[in-house]
Amino acid sequence: MNKRILAVALAAALVLSSAGMAYAATPEDLLMGMGHKLFRGVVNALTGWVEIPAQIVKGYNRDNVAGAFVGIFTGVYHGVGRTLSGCGEVAGFWAADPASNEGIGIPLDAEYAWEEGEHYKWMEPNVADGALKPMGDKFLRGAGNALLGFLELPGQIVKGIRLGAYDLGIVKGLWYWYSREIDGIWDVTTCLVPNPKDTKALPFDEKWPWTALSESMTTPEK
Repeated sequence: MNKRILAVALAAALVLSSAGMAYAATPEDLLMGMGHKLFRGVVNALTGWVEIPAQIVKGYNRDNVAGAFVGIFTGVYHGVGRTLSGCGEVAGFWAADPASNEGIGIPLDAEYAWEEGEHYKWMEPNVADGALKPMGDKFLRGAGNALLGFLELPGQIVKGIRLGAYDLGIVKGLWYWYSREIDGIWDVTTCLVPNPKDTKALPFDEKWPWTALSESMTTPEK
């Protein structure tokens, strides 16, 4: 399975490298996205434990001894989220990503554990909106991508045919399909723990796996 995924990723890179800008990003964007995602993943996977002393210090700065005590638990929580997100980015460095994590999951304070960043107040305005909603939205995004990611294949093929690049549509459809699957599974399994505020890899063309297909069925050809 891993060899099959790698083959699709490499094929995507090769085809995208020779494709026109009408239907693809530059190969530099593709490779830089993969590189940035892999780098951050390795760093976060190895330094998730740093969240514990970091959150203790941050808690003390916010609320002295009481804040430091709460920081122990916050550090464990964020440390687990950072480590898991790092492992996910390493495993799926080749995959495309959703365009943004805005409102998805509880955000980590900063990109890396040792940075100050911005503390997320998950009880504001209330627990439902500050914690349960972003967790639920992460789960729903993951479920949609994991269960319906296969719709990228017909959607990208039709899109490619319309743009005169059916071969690119096939490869891109497979790449997006596999990407949706791994991104979706990771969102579902980690919906309760924090995640990075942004994504690193080349973003999907559309928000949902069925968007390209539905738009091709409703938009008349020019």
